[in-house]
Amino acid sequence: MSVIETLFFTSLIILLGWLYIRKSTSFHIIVLLHSLYSLYALIQRPPNLFSRLRIPLTLPVDRIRALLLSEAGFGAGAGDGGLAVSMQMPPDLDLLLSRLKTDESRGWFVRFGQRALQTCAPCTSAGDYALFVFAGALIAYVRTAAVLLLLTSSANMRDRWRGYVLGVLVCAALAEGYVLVSVSATSLPKGGTRVFMWHDNIQFARQALFLLLPILTQFLPEVQNPGPPSMSLAPALAHLERSIPRAHLLKYTRAAVMRNPELRERAVRWWTRKKREGDAGREDEAVQRAALKMGLGFADAEGAEEGKLRMSARMAIESLKGLFVTPVGP
Repeated sequence: MSVIETLFFTSLIILLGWLYIRKSTSFHIIVLLHSLYSLYALIQRPPNLFSRLRIPLTLPVDRIRALLLSEAGFGAGAGDGGLAVSMQMPPDLDLLLSRLKTDESRGWFVRFGQRALQTCAPCTSAGDYALFVFAGALIAYVRTAAVLLLLTSSANMRDRWRGYVLGVLVCAALAEGYVLVSVSATSLPKGGTRVFMWHDNIQFARQALFLLLPILTQFLPEVQNPGPPSMSLAPALAHLERSIPRAHLLKYTRAAVMRNPELRERAVRWWTRKKREGDAGREDEAVQRAALKMGLGFADAEGAEEGKLRMSARMAIESLKGLFVTPVGP
């Protein structure tokens, strides 16, 4: 299956799955387009003549040139009349082959990829190639960051996750820069086989991150932003309107209980029982020790100040007394 066919069928699966799971909105369309673009970049691997021709990295330039001409249909045998030797290579490919004559340039090929050595004519050092590669990578990171900013906006109700997803993107960029710098002193293996192409594999990991991160961001739970304070006034007012009749009902009920002898006697018995239970609990030494350990001591020892729980209750009662003062009329 070719790259185009793989891209087509994979894109079709993603599109059908996305339309089945999610409703079609502008944010979902942005994620879908970015995912298809990242998928194309993921499948379309960067050019690498050593991987494509399956040749060792230390192969001489003349052999590489002969293999390229043979692949293009110009044989290097005796029957071609020396055509392979006199055939002019494209300028960019000729520049690449001229740079591959040194081991240092082949190390740059591993770190920065074929495109940098083939297209960056002014580049002459590792710093030049690094700037050339980082410029393209930076544009890709900025593009993905813009998509993530849209997905974590308040309109998408995921603004709470903005710092996390952008932090992952920044950490990936820093890790990529660190890896490229740390492999600068890595020597090529003997024979030039089984060479780990740092640039190609890092680009593959980067495109995989660009493909997955927006999709995962869109699947994060939505965060409902609190509304303005005025929205809570209506429920509070309704609760207050229900509480006022209840307070009046309580006042009238207590007055009615005191007027009825039977109810008054039952109320006195109930309060007497509650007082007896409260006194038993307060006089229990185990309860006193437990309350003291919790910072809610209420026992009054001789010569000691009043317990904290009793002081708190007294202060609460004193503060409530001010609410029941009858206002002075005009």
